[in-house]
Amino acid sequence: MTIIAGFKCNEGIVLCADTQETVGTMKRNVPKLRLEPSEGWAGENDGNSLAVAFCGAGNGPFIDKLVETCWQSAKSAQSAGQACQAIEQSIRDHYAQFGKIFQPGYCPHAELIFGVKMWGESMLFSADGPTVNEVNGYRSSGVGQYMADFLASRMYGYYLTIHQCVILSAYILFQAKEHVDGCGGESHIAVLREQGKSGLVEWVRVNAITELVGSSDLELGRLLLQTANIEASDEQFRSRYKVVRKILEKFRKHHRIELKKWGGASAALSGNTALSG
Repeated sequence: MTIIAGFKCNEGIVLCADTQETVGTMKRNVPKLRLEPSEGWAGENDGNSLAVAFCGAGNGPFIDKLVETCWQSAKSAQSAGQACQAIEQSIRDHYAQFGKIFQPGYCPHAELIFGVKMWGESMLFSADGPTVNEVNGYRSSGVGQYMADFLASRMYGYYLTIHQCVILSAYILFQAKEHVDGCGGESHIAVLREQGKSGLVEWVRVNAITELVGSSDLELGRLLLQTANIEASDEQFRSRYKVVRKILEKFRKHHRIELKKWGGASAALSGNTALSG
């Protein structure tokens, strides 16, 4: 029970996931988004080093083992293409191995979304069981998939920047956690840049974006109703528009001030500053 998603844009890859895991009737928070190498690579600014981000939906322990095996197979690759091939082969071998251990029909199933970047190149993939396909756009999975696909179909475009894809990711996670049973916990977002620094978007920035998209969504919904009310006069519409604009400007100003207290307004989403966890 989860929501995971990945987005490809002309600057790189953005992946996101919630943290709620349901085991029987118990709910707990566990990280579902993993980046490798896990230490020291967020500060790389040449874009040449290998970096891989994984998120998964399905059997948690099986996913953890699968992702670890994939990374061990890919970490010595000399190109993005070699890393992708190593990961795909590792996934196939993993299912072949565990398929012999479990009784027929009882082998755990996992859905992965993962991104690879190296030498100024980035690729996004999805794996449904042992079947791996490259994604030229976006992909989502988990119980929140329908919500994610609905929102992405309206808002995603390859022309989006990394920054915009991060905002879209935060919005999708926000809506899924609000309206889909089984989604919840913290929102985790990772960026793989073709040029520049990569890493996890720090939690304070994710929270600020989430609060902004949540409050803005409410106000813009009210403006939508006023926009479609053709019986209202133009003056009434303009008056409502001005009110909404002032509210949104106030929201933005508040969160900009709060972020400055944590070391910068929007620097962590620029190409010159690392995204730290």
